[in-house]
Amino acid sequence: MKRMIAVLLCLSFMLLPWVAQAQADKFGLDDVPKIQNTKPITMVLETGEGYSRMLPAIEAFTKKTGVKVNVERIASSGVYGKENVELMAGTGYYDLVYVETSWTTEWSDYLYDLDELANKYDPGKAAALQKELAFMAPSILMCGKAYGKQMVLPFYTFDMCMWVRQDVFDDPTEKANFKKKYGYDLKPATTEKELKDQGEFFTRKKGELLKGKPLTHDIYGLSMQAGAYQCNDETSARLWARGQDWVTVVRDDKGNIKEFVITKANKEALKAALQDYKDELKYDSPSAITANFDFVVAQMGNGNAIICPTIWANCTVWADGILREKVPGAKIGVYPSPGGRPYTGAWSYGIAKASKNPEAAYWLLRYLTSYECAQIIFKEGGMVPARVDLMTEVAKDKNNYPYAMLADYHINIWKTMAPHIPNYWYFNTKAGGKVYDMQIYAVSKALTGEMTIDQTVESITKQTLELTSKFDKIPIREEK
Repeated sequence: MKRMIAVLLCLSFMLLPWVAQAQADKFGLDDVPKIQNTKPITMVLETGEGYSRMLPAIEAFTKKTGVKVNVERIASSGVYGKENVELMAGTGYYDLVYVETSWTTEWSDYLYDLDELANKYDPGKAAALQKELAFMAPSILMCGKAYGKQMVLPFYTFDMCMWVRQDVFDDPTEKANFKKKYGYDLKPATTEKELKDQGEFFTRKKGELLKGKPLTHDIYGLSMQAGAYQCNDETSARLWARGQDWVTVVRDDKGNIKEFVITKANKEALKAALQDYKDELKYDSPSAITANFDFVVAQMGNGNAIICPTIWANCTVWADGILREKVPGAKIGVYPSPGGRPYTGAWSYGIAKASKNPEAAYWLLRYLTSYECAQIIFKEGGMVPARVDLMTEVAKDKNNYPYAMLADYHINIWKTMAPHIPNYWYFNTKAGGKVYDMQIYAVSKALTGEMTIDQTVESITKQTLELTSKFDKIPIREEK
């Protein structure tokens, strides 16, 4: 998730109809008051051309406030290590802290409660901040909370989705042939069985027919990223789809977290999820076991795959742009991943308690997550901001493919995921970031065959118990 999307460059954005959207009732740069503390502040901005589109906005903040902003460009994969050292040492080097959602609770001891800062620096107090939050995605805001307090605000989201080749799924011949073979209608998969059927159905050799025309190359039914980098997000989606999680959060009668338990059901669900994933790899390119998101984008974009069951939705414009160039008439459709519980998260900003200038950091945070900057992030940078107001405007123009489709998807998936997010383990533990990083490599070993599935689940369980016991005060145990 996350530590990705450094590459959304090839986006040639048209002048979009929502550019002129009235903003009179929304917070913007003009609403930033005079800042008393003008000490320079430092923040992280990911590397990549898409993120560079934010630099003029940051310069505009400096021009308006007189506060110099030092922007450190870091690839997403290097953010955790650099920031974690500074936070734990209390150096205050980073004023604005760039936070992946699974780290929020882990870093909550080192970050300000944003309501606290609003009450101190905002003329409208916390009510003004809360008014702004009403425009943001509820599920994403919940990811940015720790113990009920809003610690970070989302810069952009990386909700997962499923891509299908919509032109293939809509083709009458393909639909008829699929129904004849499997006995039910071809539609975006909602179960693992449907996904396996479709993976098998669409895996074809050069010379076979697709949409009635002979293929000039082999195609694969599925495309996934089983390399040691992102496959844990795919696995989370498969666990959540089963109504399970890596660890179960147990609460008392008052709703407080009582303990964490790695239940038998958690472990059995993880084994089943990994087995399904491994089974489906036979309908994927052999390169999938070392693949990352960019490979999946290329597979779909070059017409080499028909379905990507778990991919970040904000890669859609990128993949679609390649596809329409390489395969005239082709089109991507976006749907929830099978089971309807795609991985949810965001890259967000919080403010370090050790900051020498929390006042300026607060206002830069408000500005970077505003409607004004969300437009830049979306239409120029290619990332999806967690703003319901902007997505609602975009979704109005149904002919505005693929933006309206993406906006519709996010509005709906945010609503779907909101009730589930508060109890997912990542968002409740101070070991979330460390366990998350461990899972990246552990899961991949099961998919590549380096370890058996049983060995992998045993290893993940052991490491989760050790890391959580070391870094979280909430007790954790394994149900035998």
